[in-house]
Amino acid sequence: MTTAADERPWVLVTGPDQSRASVAAVRLLAEAGCRVAVTATGRASLAAASRYCRRRVRVPDAEADPAGYAAAVRAELSRGGYLTVLPGSDAASMALGRPEARFMNKLQAAELAGEVGLRVPPSRVFDSYEDLRGAASELPYPAIVKPETKRFLAQRVERPEDLARVPDGPGRLIVQPFLSDDLHGLLGLMWQGRLVAATHFRYLRLWPLPAGTVAAAVTTAPDPDLEGQVAHVLAGYDGLFHADLAGPYLLDLNPRIHATMPLAAAAGADIVAAYCDVLRGGQPRTVRGRPGIRFQWLEGDLRSLFRAVREGRISLRQALREARPRRGTVHSLESFHDPRPFLERFRFLRRDFETRQARRRGERRRARGNSGGPPSGPS
Repeated sequence: MTTAADERPWVLVTGPDQSRASVAAVRLLAEAGCRVAVTATGRASLAAASRYCRRRVRVPDAEADPAGYAAAVRAELSRGGYLTVLPGSDAASMALGRPEARFMNKLQAAELAGEVGLRVPPSRVFDSYEDLRGAASELPYPAIVKPETKRFLAQRVERPEDLARVPDGPGRLIVQPFLSDDLHGLLGLMWQGRLVAATHFRYLRLWPLPAGTVAAAVTTAPDPDLEGQVAHVLAGYDGLFHADLAGPYLLDLNPRIHATMPLAAAAGADIVAAYCDVLRGGQPRTVRGRPGIRFQWLEGDLRSLFRAVREGRISLRQALREARPRRGTVHSLESFHDPRPFLERFRFLRRDFETRQARRRGERRRARGNSGGPPSGPS
């Protein structure tokens, strides 16, 4: 006999194995009454470790093998019963040829933003890494270097020598001045030309520093002007999005799932549930997240606070005050009801630490051997 649970729609969540956004999506989809399948490229998928993951789908890496990845995802979708697929990375969206991929090109997004009066930081564009290095003496330090489409995190450079840390590779590079304006974000759902659900929040801390993702945040009151501008930029797109801003400047536009989605849900504007509802034929309901709800990515926040103490920007007492648990704070990864993604992340970090330690020991042994020093053990 078929049960009501068997008739619930499936949603396929994709993304890198270590994606916190995918974990958040899995949990919120389950709460919205969906069955969730998760793509995984290896054994360390955080989202696949969730108690709410009903099916693990093995796929190639979206960056290393986009064609193989797309074929594997489409094969899974052909099984039927899927309401939608939620890509968890730019690489996944582009590999699948999703229409929203056009917004992931930072230059195209900046052009669209300019057309509606939404400011973007002044930018210089370089066709290659060699062109960037050639203009090193002309850049506005401190500066931010980021790729036209995301293949590495934005890098802050203080001086020409720092450009050596910028990953080489294909594609154009964008250089912008480092902005000191307050960082804030907007989570939302676009549907048929309308910004149906939205939550605004102010960033309290980032990780990695100084140009990483949000580690701690608090929701703020809606900004109707900003909402109108972002809605115009995303005209023609139906789905979830997250926007990064510094003061009046648009820094990044992510038309996909994001790790801060639980913050919107806790603030009363669950964009995942709302998206599932309209996909099933429900009428969109306009809703805005209420201010004063806090978000924390525990690992990133603790590392950010530790760095601030080490660099003398805050005292240890201040760091402990900021890190203390607060009633009502929501998280993208940590959960007593669904602990396995956090435990999987801990195991991943432990293996990564052990691998790096072994590599350093090997380098030290080779250095001693090359210098003709004493052997590392008894003869």
